[in-house]
Amino acid sequence: MSSGFGTNGGRGRCYPFWQEFMRCHVQADSAKECVLLFEDYQECLYHRKELKRLSKVREEYLKQREAKKSAEAAAKLAAKAAA
Repeated sequence: MSSGFGTNGGRGRCYPFWQEFMRCHVQADSAKECVLLFEDYQECLYHRKELKRLSKVREEYLKQREAKKSAEAAAKLAAKAAA
């Protein structure tokens, strides 16, 4: 985490983001200047944006798969009706 120590004793995966954020925070006149760096750090820790995007991709995949199944079922019904 922000201490710089990872779970295996090495450098934490988000420590570089924390350093950039703190560097900005120390030098900034306003906290608003560092909002993007803070968001990067938060994303590194929690992966919220990544998980939200994966959820949307999965939703779309399932929707398309369901539409394909419906189309195949309709095609089978039409083929049976024609026979």
